[in-house]
Amino acid sequence: MPIHLLEKTDNYQLGIWKMDEEEELLLKQSGSKVRPSHVNQVRRMEYLAVRAMASEMGIQGLDIAYRPSGKPYVLNSNLSISISHTKNYVAVMLSPNELIGVDLEYRSDRILKIRHKFMHPDEEDRLKQVSIHTSETVALLLHWCAKEALFKAVPEDGVDFAKELRISDFSPLDATGRFKGTFLRTSSAFFIDYRVEPDFVLTCSFSAESK
Repeated sequence: MPIHLLEKTDNYQLGIWKMDEEEELLLKQSGSKVRPSHVNQVRRMEYLAVRAMASEMGIQGLDIAYRPSGKPYVLNSNLSISISHTKNYVAVMLSPNELIGVDLEYRSDRILKIRHKFMHPDEEDRLKQVSIHTSETVALLLHWCAKEALFKAVPEDGVDFAKELRISDFSPLDATGRFKGTFLRTSSAFFIDYRVEPDFVLTCSFSAESK
């Protein structure tokens, strides 16, 4: 079954689709009548999988549009949408909350080489305390994933991941859970739900004011 996960919380609906079918079948599942024009097959598969997942969540694929910034939105709907994809998976998040973001990251040690680009010294200090219980790679991936989700949630431009996005209450000991994030420029607080699976980590951010 291509639907890897479909769940609804008090604040959002989340769907994860695993792309393990042929493109022709995915085209039918997506509800699209025309094959997407992307030259790259991976991009075509992602496009179709997003619309197949959205369809299962009650959103027609044709109703997904994009602003000039690249941020997706749903036509004629009061729902906000956020989209992410990584190797073999796509995620779709829907919510009445305007400030939302979802991010998927495939599990890889490459994150160790770019930690300086997104980690603040305060976060590195806390990481030392939790690394005894959580793999350093997973902990860093969750920080990166959370900041990507926050970046998608806030409307401001030119966000500095290390200086303006701050992760707190970070102590993941389970496969799923929640920590917090702040966009320091506006002092906006967010809840960040996380999920750790063998292939990927995922985060969903939403405004703390909506809870």
